[in-house]
Amino acid sequence: MIGGLLAAFGAFCYALSSVAIAKSSQSTSGRGNDVILSVIMTAIAAGLLWLFFGPALPNYGAATLAGVSYFALAGVLANVLGRLTLFKSIELAGAIETGLIRRLIPVFSAFFAFIFLGELISSSVVCAFLLVTGGVLIMLIGTPALEGARGSAADLSAKSRNAGAAMAVGSAAGYGSAFAVRKLAMQFFPDPLAGVFIGAISGLVWFCISTCLRPSGRPALPFQCMRRPTGWQFLSGSSITLGQVALYFSLMYSKVAVVAIISSIEVFFAAWLAGYVFKTESPPGLRFCLAFALAAAGVAILAVAPKGF
Repeated sequence: MIGGLLAAFGAFCYALSSVAIAKSSQSTSGRGNDVILSVIMTAIAAGLLWLFFGPALPNYGAATLAGVSYFALAGVLANVLGRLTLFKSIELAGAIETGLIRRLIPVFSAFFAFIFLGELISSSVVCAFLLVTGGVLIMLIGTPALEGARGSAADLSAKSRNAGAAMAVGSAAGYGSAFAVRKLAMQFFPDPLAGVFIGAISGLVWFCISTCLRPSGRPALPFQCMRRPTGWQFLSGSSITLGQVALYFSLMYSKVAVVAIISSIEVFFAAWLAGYVFKTESPPGLRFCLAFALAAAGVAILAVAPKGF
């Protein structure tokens, strides 16, 4: 129950962040600024929390080194592979198609958890996955937003759309595999705050290395965020930080597949926030209510189903 609640809270935080990014993109230089800023904020916040509230450092040894290495790998998978391919996919294929393909995250999570952690896929997980995925499909397919996306997609070449779809699959694989690697890391180094901090630092190291290798004459991504952040950018970065911390802690109490499925309800929180709170898009109607009911049923099954069902 605790793991499920933390995963749901993490999904809400990521949804809030996505709406804030959409708002900030209307008045800032672009999404790249939000990406690197969010990683920096995550590193600072997680580092401070770890310093003041985290447990004492474990004795140096092979297990600790393995945990740190897996945390760093998870940081690259999520903060670099997952986010960069996500933004590129939206540019090439559109947000609606990208969002639909990214619902593959629980599939990748369950697959990698089975391979590397030996987690078995129970009947309750399968039922929950089908209900949540069905809810997402009901909300996305046939909506006015999707129709508009299909109409505008005619201006895109087939090559660009295929590349965008491939990027979306890569983003789902990045985030899905990161769930499994985080769980694996905490078997050696059971400290979620340390995991968030190490993952963010590894992402920053990658961005710095990529900047040094980038041809001159183009603004360096890590230095764009040195501008004073706007309120929307601060909200976005802080929400991602809270969401990532919540998901790390949820992995201490629940299986990887369970956390991934519950976190996929992010799309419902985003629709509610965008339609009713921030009013950046049209409010969802009856279709949304039906889709949300299915997703809620799937989450409820994970919460109340007996172990092994």
